Amino acid sequence: MIFKDGEGPEESHEDGERPLHFYYNREERLKNAPKSVQDYYAGKGPVLAHGIFKTLVATPANRFMLTAVGACMLLVVFMSIFGNKPDKKQIGNTQVQLTAFSFEDAIYVSIHFDGLKAVKNGKPEKVDAVVYAIDTDTQKSQKQSLNGIYDGKEIYMRTKFPDYDIIKVQADIEIAGKKQSLITPVQRR
Repeated sequence: MIFKDGEGPEESHEDGERPLHFYYNREERLKNAPKSVQDYYAGKGPVLAHGIFKTLVATPANRFMLTAVGACMLLVVFMSIFGNKPDKKQIGNTQVQLTAFSFEDAIYVSIHFDGLKAVKNGKPEKVDAVVYAIDTDTQKSQKQSLNGIYDGKEIYMRTKFPDYDIIKVQADIEIAGKKQSLITPVQRR
C-alpha cells in the first residue's frame, strides 16, 4: 500500500533484525503444482473454438443442441404455414374464411366463400350458417342464423353483434350436407 506522500507503510521488525523478504520462483512453484496446473501453464490445456459457428459445433453436445434448435424452428415455420387454421377451412367445393372485428361498440362478422372452385354438378348449393358470439366466460352469448346460395362465385355473408365483451366468434356452416365449424378471435380496431 502506498500513501499520499509516496511512501509505503513502515513494516515492524525487531531492532537489529532484517525485515522479511519473500522470494518467488515460478519454476519451483510449478514443479510442486498438480499435473493439470502444469499442463495449463505449458499451453497443453483445452483450446477454445473461436467464432460463433465453431463454438456451436465444437462438441457433440453443442452439435445436438444446434440441431434441436434448428428442428424446432423448422417445425414452427411449417406449422405456421401449413397448420390447422380454425378460421379458414375447406367445406365441400369451396374455401371458407371467418373474420370478425370490433368497431364502435359492435362486432362485425364476415364469412367469405371464395369463387375459385366450381360448384358440384353446376347446381347452386344452399348455405346455412349459425354464428355465435362467445364472451369472456367462453359462453355462447348471442346467436344469429344466415342463409344464402353459393353458385361458384365469390360471396360474403355478414352480420353484426353488439359488443358485450365478445372475444371470439364461432360459425357452424353447412353446404350441401357438409358441416364445418370455424372459430376466430375478434380483432380490436
